[in-house]
Amino acid sequence: MKNILVTIDFEEKGQLLIDKAAEMAAKFNAKLWIVHVAAPEPDFVGFEVGPQYVRDVLAKDLRKEHRLLQDFANQLKSKNIEAEGLLVQ
Repeated sequence: MKNILVTIDFEEKGQLLIDKAAEMAAKFNAKLWIVHVAAPEPDFVGFEVGPQYVRDVLAKDLRKEHRLLQDFANQLKSKNIEAEGLLVQ
């Protein structure tokens, strides 16, 4: 199986990257992997996490990013392109 990896950061050009990668995936009958690397938790980089609401906001942001990745993958699947969205933290 052939695989194509595209990384996105949810900026304005993200859809263009996915569209171009989808063209390649369709042409080569490849699976498209859409990857987004989320910002690390403050705990991980040596900062104090702060109150619980900070963790709640971070969790909400991660869920939103994950949902966006799944939406991109589902759009491609509806066009018969095998796709998977991955959120890495």
